[in-house]
Amino acid sequence: MLLITDMGRAFTYLMALQVQAIGLILLAWWGGDWLNKNHPISFNWYILTFTFGIIAVAHTFYVVVRHALDLDKKKKGNDSGAPPPSNRQS
Repeated sequence: MLLITDMGRAFTYLMALQVQAIGLILLAWWGGDWLNKNHPISFNWYILTFTFGIIAVAHTFYVVVRHALDLDKKKKGNDSGAPPPSNRQS
């Protein structure tokens, strides 16, 4: 049962990452389009907005992977049978 729970959690993270990535890319596209129409200059605003969109997607991916690795470390630490270390100081 634990494996199914872990697979469900991984699937949930993967789906959330995809939905957020699509949303950020669409937001970057909309922002670039709006800036091109309302503030025309010599360069295309899409270059700037898509760069920020890709950076935001990369940051989200990093946070999700870091969180998944932290959960894996906590799970492995709890499987050892030893009680969790206390944070109290004497």
